[in-house]
Amino acid sequence: MNESTLFINLNSPLLDVFDECVFAINHNFEFLGFNKAFAEQYKTFFGCYPTLFKKGMGAGDFFIGEKVRAAYQKAFLGEPFEMTETINKKSISIFFKPVLNEKSEVDFVIIYTKSAEAKPRLSETVSVNEQRYQYMIDNFNEVMFQTDLEGNWIFLNKAWTNILEYSIEESIGKNYTSFIHPDDIAPVLSSFDPVMKGEKENLISTVRYISKSGKIKWLKVLSNLIYNDQKEVIGISGTMTDVSIEKEKTNINNLLSQNIKDLVCIHNMDGTYLYVSPSIEDLTGFKPEELLGKSPYEFFHPEDIEYINNDHEEVIKQKTSVHYLTYRFKKKCGDYVWVESNTKVFYDDFNLENRLITSTREIQERKLAEEGLMKALHRERELNELKSRFVSMTTHELKTPLSVISSSAEIIEVYTQQIDNPRIKNISKQLDNIYSEIIRITKLINDTLLLGKIEMGSREIKKVEINLLHLVQYIIERQNRQQKDNRVIEFEKYGIERNIQGDTLHFEHILDNLISNAFKYSQNRPNPKLILTFNESDFQVVVIDSGIGIPLNQQKMICTSFFRGHNVGNIKGSGLGLFLVNNLVKIYQGEISFESAEDHGTTFRLRIPYEIK
Repeated sequence: MNESTLFINLNSPLLDVFDECVFAINHNFEFLGFNKAFAEQYKTFFGCYPTLFKKGMGAGDFFIGEKVRAAYQKAFLGEPFEMTETINKKSISIFFKPVLNEKSEVDFVIIYTKSAEAKPRLSETVSVNEQRYQYMIDNFNEVMFQTDLEGNWIFLNKAWTNILEYSIEESIGKNYTSFIHPDDIAPVLSSFDPVMKGEKENLISTVRYISKSGKIKWLKVLSNLIYNDQKEVIGISGTMTDVSIEKEKTNINNLLSQNIKDLVCIHNMDGTYLYVSPSIEDLTGFKPEELLGKSPYEFFHPEDIEYINNDHEEVIKQKTSVHYLTYRFKKKCGDYVWVESNTKVFYDDFNLENRLITSTREIQERKLAEEGLMKALHRERELNELKSRFVSMTTHELKTPLSVISSSAEIIEVYTQQIDNPRIKNISKQLDNIYSEIIRITKLINDTLLLGKIEMGSREIKKVEINLLHLVQYIIERQNRQQKDNRVIEFEKYGIERNIQGDTLHFEHILDNLISNAFKYSQNRPNPKLILTFNESDFQVVVIDSGIGIPLNQQKMICTSFFRGHNVGNIKGSGLGLFLVNNLVKIYQGEISFESAEDHGTTFRLRIPYEIK
């Protein structure tokens, strides 16, 4: 800040502490500023107080004499001057100090006086205070300003340039409204009415100013009226603080809160609402202010309160984690709406304490859909249970007539063996057919019963220790005996034998299905093969046949219930075997896979751990 800017504010209280006169004049001998002591002396001589920027009676009328006028002229030529004059029988020292502008031209002259008896020298005191005053205002972050009665700037500190980019020299003398955003001029002018009428002591307002580069700056302005000794308003002084960043943040927050659909709230640690975003009205019908200061527990469904309270305690306990919960919130109309919230603790630096922040969204449609789905699932389970009970009852009932048929066939077989008659041979062949069909129906019944258990979600395992090698060999021998074409399974074993834990019927079912399929779908072709390998943590069974294979486009369906490939022809089967094998292997946490090519055979591999985790 230069000296001219400093002394434009010569009626500052800082200079009023001096008893000596201090004033400044321009080339037209018009007052630019003065302190209180000079104003009183002026009134004594001329009967009125001096006026700033007014033509007419000026500084040249105060000191009469050619000597004083000559001193003015020297000062305006750039030469500091000191003289002693007798006024009212008192010896007065008068100092004339030219003040230069940026072009090194005399801008104005400062004149100050000192009585001969005064100590210390006024010039020394003024110089020290000038430096202190200048340092203070130059390092003040807020704009310090002063205007005359018409609103023209007569003083601005360096913060004005820092914020709005205009130099002080190009701003002084201009009206403050020329720097304000056009839309804010009328409101600012009207806001001064209560102050001018004495209804308010000062005015605090936030106004948009436009910087030299065209940027909008939000300034918080504190304005006070300046009075002379006659209580007449002679101007305005005050400070301006740049709040552009705060305004921008507030604007962004407002944009977010007004346009985001989710409800965002800030709470005390007990849950009391401190902030509620405007989206609350769309969600519940309440306005934000209707919830502030209230507890959210007033709006929770009674059945959800205990659950929410437990979660609330957990949130406070853990602090760093985010908690999610769904609950019912009471709307203004009294109905409840399903919502989902996530809650987190954060530290509020402004109030120096922990707060809760929640983000909530409506899930009414989703919740209703879930409830509908659960009801449908419940009905489906009931139907499945009913179906399973019906199948179980029917299959059990079928076992009774099958037992009777099997017993009758055995009796007939015993009877025919005692009669020597060629016609009896035909009866024996029919008995073989009866036994074959009894075995097939029995297998179908067992598969159906197992299917019912699986569909009901039963994964019960009756664990016993099983000698796996003996079981495999037993099933191979049983399957070999049933083959009418005299083919047999070629068996290979690798690794160190180990017993396993599991349900014998389950493993019989798995092996029976794989081996019977290998025989059934490879009639009139080479013998199937079974390879048993004992590994360190699991065992592997590989069943290989040279049969009709599985069509490539149907392989993904092979383990679904009741599915049969289009190339099976008249080969009998239910389509349940591999579906059951796949599910049983999963129960034992195993894996099943296969490779197949149509008319080139199929290889099934299953791997099952010795222990279920």
